[in-house]
Amino acid sequence: MIRIFLGIILAFELTGCKPHPAPSTNAPAEPVPAKPKRWFQFPTDNRSLLQENAEDQFFAPTTTVRPWTSGSFGCVRNSGTRLHEGIDIHSIKRDEDEEPIDPVRAATSGKIVYINRNIAASNYGKYVVVAHEMNGVPFYTLYAHLRTVLEGLEIGRNVDSGDELGVLGRTTNTSSGIASWRAHLHFEIGVQINSRFNGWFKNWYRDGKNLHGSWNGLNLLGLDAADILKRDHTGNFELGEYLMSLPVLCRVRVNRQKLDWLDRYPELINDGSEATNAPHAWDLDLSFSGIPIRATPVRDPDLKLAANYMILNVDADVRRQHPCSGLVFQKGQKWVFTSKGQRQMDLLIFR
Repeated sequence: MIRIFLGIILAFELTGCKPHPAPSTNAPAEPVPAKPKRWFQFPTDNRSLLQENAEDQFFAPTTTVRPWTSGSFGCVRNSGTRLHEGIDIHSIKRDEDEEPIDPVRAATSGKIVYINRNIAASNYGKYVVVAHEMNGVPFYTLYAHLRTVLEGLEIGRNVDSGDELGVLGRTTNTSSGIASWRAHLHFEIGVQINSRFNGWFKNWYRDGKNLHGSWNGLNLLGLDAADILKRDHTGNFELGEYLMSLPVLCRVRVNRQKLDWLDRYPELINDGSEATNAPHAWDLDLSFSGIPIRATPVRDPDLKLAANYMILNVDADVRRQHPCSGLVFQKGQKWVFTSKGQRQMDLLIFR
């Protein structure tokens, strides 16, 4: 009896003042943290962009004496005066003839909307365009200078992230060509200015030939694909938020009630008013390349605008930081659109 009593005391000393209850078999399991959502995968096997100080292994420069930055996005061409709207990704796989054999894959799920197999038709050579949506926000990816386009690939086909599109190459219609050492994928992530481009082109270029339909380069505005890939790799990227975070070059008032752009990008509308009547005009914030990143409705029945659009203000610092913008210039004390800016605005407001 004494031994039993001492055993009970010892059990209480080992477990505390009272024994711990057994866990319930119906207790909910500890929630597993959700894996960060990644929208993109790299379009080739070259992932050096994610390594520290390895940019020279990822970006293909324009010449052997130029830095890797000449293959990146932005004002990196012609001494900073010409915009490069994509990124040039180095080949890392070669055959016995030192020609590239890197597979090129869809960076995210979407639909094939354009294929160019005619090298002579574009300085992009053979290329493929895929259309996508991210939480309702449309965008495209473009894969250029392909050595070959995947046999059987057709416009209208749905592709999953990672589906093969072709082989990296160096096709182009430029007279200088692309040297073997510089074989690369020109990769773009961007937005289409106007879904009614074909009608605008006939109106603007009455005798011109549009070989690429609504996926003509005049209708495409690229974003910094390398920056997007790096941001997305952290699992924290949304396209709508990214667009609205871009620096604003200028604010423009547009004498239109409706815009094709806002039909497709309603997330970019900044309307704190409770008014439900249609706006009489729109104030658009444009990035340095002319992407409308924010739209504020103007409701004023007495508003009278003499022109289709007018510049309200320009951030001179943003323009100075992006000398390749080419959209506006200062004429005396007034900011005006260049001919390129006028053409882009005319395309933007076309319906």
